[in-house]
Formats: sequence, structure tokens, C-alpha cells
Amino acid sequence: MDIDTLSKIIDWFGYGIYGALAMLGAWGIYNWVLIHRGINKRLLSDRAAFELLNQVEAAAGGGKTIDQAIKVCQTPKYWNTALGQLIAVALANRAKGLAKIKSLMVMEFHTEIISVLEMRLASIGTIVRMGPLLGLLGTVASMIAAFARISGAEVDPKTLSGDISLALWATGSGLLIATPMMVVANHYHAKLRHLRDRTERQLQEFVERLERLDPRLFRGKAAATGGHLLD
Repeated sequence: MDIDTLSKIIDWFGYGIYGALAMLGAWGIYNWVLIHRGINKRLLSDRAAFELLNQVEAAAGGGKTIDQAIKVCQTPKYWNTALGQLIAVALANRAKGLAKIKSLMVMEFHTEIISVLEMRLASIGTIVRMGPLLGLLGTVASMIAAFARISGAEVDPKTLSGDISLALWATGSGLLIATPMMVVANHYHAKLRHLRDRTERQLQEFVERLERLDPRLFRGKAAATGGHLLD
């Protein structure tokens, strides 16, 4: 295989790296949008949570059935929220006692809410690590092709400088993708903690109201409501 053929193969490999970087950037933006929408849909303001708890308490304590209280949580306004989903789970299993209710809420919170968001954050973390590596690989490939052309024949300095510039842009592109994604990952890790803390506080209020509706659920050891519901 002659030098020109080898240089062309390496050049095409370098262009493939640029394509991979473009797809990596698009994948990062896609996950960014999904995690932003996911957290915002599941996060309920304290005012909205107070309204939901009042509606649930009125339905469950006003002579209506538990099914009607669950339907309140399943309305479009509340169903996508973490609090609405967890209250529906608690009410559907109300007869099992507080200890079981708390266990089911923890399972629902981590498997159906947190795990989906953490998967998106893990994808962003992968992009942060892969961006600079792919960029460096593209730079190395392009530099190999440039030096192969130098060894084969005389090369115009302008052409050579263009090849080297293109090679360095690969590393720059990788860093350009990874840096904002790192900021995004840190930001949404903090928002995920905020979602957990706020939902836990709102659930404490729900548990207290549920106790008033049916104190029999909270007899003996099950009466302890201290600690963290979602631990």
C-alpha cells in the first residue's frame, strides 16, 4: 500500500471521528432535554402539593371511596409528578400498614422515578468522558495522515498547516462537547437531590394527614414517622 492510499484511509477515519463527535453532541442535547423535562414534570411546588393533599384528604375523608382519592392523583395535572405517583401507590396499598406503605413508596420512587433520571445523567456522564477521547483520537489520526504525506513527497506548507489545523479541531470539538455537558450533569445532579428532598418533605405531610384519616394504620412500632421516608 502506497503512502497516498494510506493517507486517504487515515483521512477518512478522521472524518469518521468528526461524525462520531457530531452524533455524540446530538445525543448529549437529547438527554439534556429529556432530563430537564423529566425533573420539571416530577417536581411539584409546595403550593401545588398543598392543593393535591387537600383534594386527596377531602376525597378520602369525605365519605367517598379510596378509588376516588386515587383518581385525584391520576389527573393530568398530578400524575406525572413524583408526589402524585407515590400518593396513589400509598392509597392503593393503604390496608397494609404504614411500614409496608413506606417500603412500597421507596421502591416506586427509586425504580420508576429516580432510576429513569439517573440513566439520563449516566448517559451525559459517558458523553463527558468520551468527548475528549474521541477528539484526541481524531487528532492523532489526522496528524498521522499529515506526517505520512510529508514523508511521501513535497507538501505545500499551507496545505500542511490546514491539515494540522483540522487535526487540532478534533480535540477542540471533543472539549467543546464535554465542557458544557459536565456543567449540565452537575446542575441536574443538584436538581435531582432537590426533587428527592422536596418530595420527602411533602410525603411527610401526606403521612401525617393519612394518620388522621385512619389512626389504626399507625399503631405500635409503625407509629414512628421520624427519619427519612425515601432512604
